[in-house]
Amino acid sequence: MIGGAFVGIMALTTPFVAMQLRSSLPYMATPRDKVERALKFISQRTAAASNKNSLKSSLAQQLIKKKGNQLKFVDLGSGDGTAILAAASLGWNATGLELNPTLWFISSLRRLFSHRTIRTNSQLVMGDMFQNETAKNRLRVANCVMIFGVRPLMPKIADLVQRECHPGCFLMSYRFRVPLLANATSHATKNADEIRDNVAKASSSSGIDATVIYDKEDMRIYELKRQ
Repeated sequence: MIGGAFVGIMALTTPFVAMQLRSSLPYMATPRDKVERALKFISQRTAAASNKNSLKSSLAQQLIKKKGNQLKFVDLGSGDGTAILAAASLGWNATGLELNPTLWFISSLRRLFSHRTIRTNSQLVMGDMFQNETAKNRLRVANCVMIFGVRPLMPKIADLVQRECHPGCFLMSYRFRVPLLANATSHATKNADEIRDNVAKASSSSGIDATVIYDKEDMRIYELKRQ
């Protein structure tokens, strides 16, 4: 029993050690309430944009649940599945991509024991966000992408999003800022110096052409500019 327990613990913890050799992105949970508030903000904004003739925000959830009109959410580095389960419970078609097999297994178990609607609205894929073709295909049709990255990885993530996501797609980033291209702007923050510093750090080929539309409690939402 002791030997079996030791082997089990090693099997579960080894991926966390091995991941540090493959990725600089550590595991940290994102608070579910912050994810839900951001997604509700996006769904309301999307609903209003789809019908400029005074669509009430109370109808936003009905809009995304309509057949054929379901918004698509992708979490790059879905961890324990918190964001995916939250999005699915709000009616989004949610896809999570996770490199760590232990976290993928844990999130899969959480999904398995969730309500049938959540299971129907969600999918969990194991793989590298920068190499997985399923992830790239989902990014191309996503209405919203989420990332909880680290500062050194943000330019690479920005390049991926800018390259694969369509104009008008939303990018949710918790804690760390995503570099913006030189012509990017912010509607959500009043700190002009912070905007200039963020833009200055982004090179002409490393950043997203987007507008910051939401900045609350360490959660930021970027909207990729439309052509």
